[in-house]
Amino acid sequence: MTRPIRIVLNIIAIPLYPIFSLLRFLFRALRIPLPNFAPFTFSSLSYRPLGPGQGKEAKDPKSVAERWVLSLEEETGAVCISRSGQRRSNGDGPSTATGVAGPSQLASRGDSWDNTEAERDTKLLPDFYLGSYEDFARTCQRDVKIGCVVIVSEEHDDVAEFKRSTLTDPALVRLIQENDILVWGGDIRDREAWSASQKLQATTYPFVAFISLQPRRAPASVAPPAPTMTILSRHQGPSIPSTSAPTAAETLVRHLAENLLPRVNPFLVKLRTQEAERERERALRAEQDRAFEESRRRDAERIQQRALEERAATEEKQRAAAAEVRAAEERRNAAEAKKQWDAHRMAWRRWIRRGLVVREPRPGEAVRGKTMRVGVRMPDGRRVVRFFGENDTVTALYAYVDSLFIPPEFVQDADPMSPPEGAKTGEEGLMGEMSTSGKSADKWWGFQIVLAYPRREIFWEAGKRVGDVDVLKGGGQVVVELIADEGAKGKGKASVQDADDDGYHTESD
Repeated sequence: MTRPIRIVLNIIAIPLYPIFSLLRFLFRALRIPLPNFAPFTFSSLSYRPLGPGQGKEAKDPKSVAERWVLSLEEETGAVCISRSGQRRSNGDGPSTATGVAGPSQLASRGDSWDNTEAERDTKLLPDFYLGSYEDFARTCQRDVKIGCVVIVSEEHDDVAEFKRSTLTDPALVRLIQENDILVWGGDIRDREAWSASQKLQATTYPFVAFISLQPRRAPASVAPPAPTMTILSRHQGPSIPSTSAPTAAETLVRHLAENLLPRVNPFLVKLRTQEAERERERALRAEQDRAFEESRRRDAERIQQRALEERAATEEKQRAAAAEVRAAEERRNAAEAKKQWDAHRMAWRRWIRRGLVVREPRPGEAVRGKTMRVGVRMPDGRRVVRFFGENDTVTALYAYVDSLFIPPEFVQDADPMSPPEGAKTGEEGLMGEMSTSGKSADKWWGFQIVLAYPRREIFWEAGKRVGDVDVLKGGGQVVVELIADEGAKGKGKASVQDADDDGYHTESD
């Protein structure tokens, strides 16, 4: 659509070309900046891309800027500083800055260069920012830097000389580099450069403008507003003669060194200092916030740990209390069971005294066999002597020892005539009781009879004669040892009594 319109306009403007050529000759002869007449050049109304007009690459500001820088290097025979291998005296090699890409990358600025002979022979260009003009302006504002905008138009005859003499001037390039000035450039045939020329109000080319943050004017009684991006100076027109032309390198260097930098740098240094102070305050606040969060986290962990410990202590107390309740209940149950068992056992003990304890044999009573003298030492220290016939049963011995545990208040005459609970009499009833109770003989009796020396246990066995017990043949000295009832909690087996001789001697009839 644009190309047919351009062709029609060019055809209409053909009669005016001679007049325009004459005017341009007169203006150049009188050294008057040539205005950009729209009817003749159409540069203020349209733009013509350097590359393919329909491709994506031509619309990308970064690609367009990179292509313009490459063509500038080819045309001038110079290279950008970042590509030249130029070294700073305080650096190890070429370095790049954020926001600048491509073959012409902005390097970290130094205060001085190493001017070797090979480097002095190399023509240098400043590093150009690769991107759109808006991004360039935002970078200058964000980084508090001075920006240099270079706009050219190939339709102007002064542009070629400007590129060769001004942009490659060592003094200008060094001044830009040392003062960390950010540079952006382009041809008005490209969209970004054309848009920038309209915003910067360029009227002829080549065009150079310097922009930077500057304070806004405000009444003294009002708080100063935030600084804004301001056009510091505009330079447009030819670059020759080299000492006085508006875009000559010497003119730009003199303007920067004597006017612009002394006027702008103090304010920018102040802004950078304020920004650094704000950054330190932000970092301090961030550090304080991190310290506060860390302290809060530690406090929360301590509170949580304390709560867990208190909960664990409470649960432990509850478990201990529950265990104590269960133990008390078990003790009560054990005491009640023991009480019942003791009552039950006492009833049987009193019947055993009446029904199973045999009298001592009389002299000459041959039916019970030879008389045996048995000395008995009880757990409480009592010592008794009892005579048995060798035909008496071991049950009679155990029954006699068992009767010694009956308290004195239970007199023998009041002992029951029949076994408790209607059990059978004799050893048969005793064996039935043991079976019913589920206890072994030792546990049911609650004690054991042991020969004092040498120590030999005399086991209870139904129907067995005393004379058949080897250790009791001829009599002997025995010790009664209690056996702890399995239902009695917290009580151990009674201590074994000393088996020393207690002064009793074995006798036989």
